[in-house]
Amino acid sequence: MQRKALGSSLGMVLAIFSLVFLGVGCQSTQALVPNSDALYQVSLLNALMLGEYDGVVSVAKLKEQGDVGIGTFDALDGEMIMLDGVVYKAHSTGEVVVQEDAETVPFGAVTWFDADFPALPVQSVPDIAGIKTLLDGSLEDFNAFYVAVLEGKFSMVHVRSVPEQTKPYPRLSAIAAKQPEFIYEDLEGTIVAFRCPDYVEGINLPGWHLHFLSDDKKKGGHLLDAKIDIGEVQMDVIREFALVLPQSASFASMDVTHDLRNETIQVEGKEK
Repeated sequence: MQRKALGSSLGMVLAIFSLVFLGVGCQSTQALVPNSDALYQVSLLNALMLGEYDGVVSVAKLKEQGDVGIGTFDALDGEMIMLDGVVYKAHSTGEVVVQEDAETVPFGAVTWFDADFPALPVQSVPDIAGIKTLLDGSLEDFNAFYVAVLEGKFSMVHVRSVPEQTKPYPRLSAIAAKQPEFIYEDLEGTIVAFRCPDYVEGINLPGWHLHFLSDDKKKGGHLLDAKIDIGEVQMDVIREFALVLPQSASFASMDVTHDLRNETIQVEGKEK
């Protein structure tokens, strides 16, 4: 059966959710209750796919809304991993650095992590498809949002990171084909994974989106594949959603209702 067009999907989301649209540059970014269980998202996935890479929210503001998250940075400069309230940038060079509060984010999602399920032991998972299947096995409501934190020992980790862009910005699919990739062996680290339901397609990525950070904080990025020897995963279910939209002229005139599923799969690197 054919899936509905993105325009219908966006309309359904607006009908189901009480979305909190927060203007950039005003104090309403403090509207969420501190330590709330909401998913706080910056911009739309389709806007990022179409080249909206200018920073919208500062790292300082982002840290007021959560302690775990994923995303990218101004001009698409690297992959973001937030863990334990610290924001890291995985550069396209492979280097990982802690980000200053003044850095800005064009797209990202954060929340306050509060595990809702008992810790689940993980052993001998051969690839990223197996990781996603493992995570899905703990879900009780596929229409909710989830964040998972998986700590473990990895025999292999395959990550990538986006290089900084200059204007006029190309579409993300054009950049993804040339992104630097890194393969690491025999290391310990943490996967930060967000899962969005299917009906938010175009707003965020349906299914799991995973980033990785090594325990020594020297390796990380968008996770393409991994082999887990042993580990443990904790998961948090999220039933509130807050969305910050850019106020740029480019976003205001952008048609974000395009069906970009094929491009998104290409950018993600793996089927969900």
